[in-house]
Amino acid sequence: MNAGTEAGISRVLPGAEERAAANARMIAVLTGPDPGPVAEHLALLHFTGRRSGQAHTVPAGVHRIGGALFIATGSAWRHNFTDGASGEITWRGRRTPAHFALVTDLEQTARGYHDLYERYGAEAAQRRLGIVADAAAPTLADFRAAVTGIPLALVAVTTTTESVMNERTSR
Repeated sequence: MNAGTEAGISRVLPGAEERAAANARMIAVLTGPDPGPVAEHLALLHFTGRRSGQAHTVPAGVHRIGGALFIATGSAWRHNFTDGASGEITWRGRRTPAHFALVTDLEQTARGYHDLYERYGAEAAQRRLGIVADAAAPTLADFRAAVTGIPLALVAVTTTTESVMNERTSR
């Protein structure tokens, strides 16, 4: 499936069956005793659906933006975090309590994607963010349009470990 914007940024995803198979493989790898290097940039989010009340486990890319931890996604499950939600994250082989909050500031989201695109480069951005840009150097304005047009979203992740570390370093 391809979703695009007039700004020339598209979200490119495999079909539903291929995506489901890849998700099942990633869940198996990331819950295993030695997830390997993939666990550095992929995590499992464990949360309860806000409407269904069902438990969900979804693999997602983990990114640092300005020192904070974020999930970059356009997937519908992001709406579970609109008002913030507690859950757990399995990252780097450890499952820990976490709080997830959908970033509602469009400018922050556009800047975050722009920064990630510049950091990763075009090829890695396609793999890690699922986006393709028509221009060699997409602008912040291109990402602003993509945030509302595709849509692209960021979910802020705060883990118990990070909260403790932040409290210790702020003193």
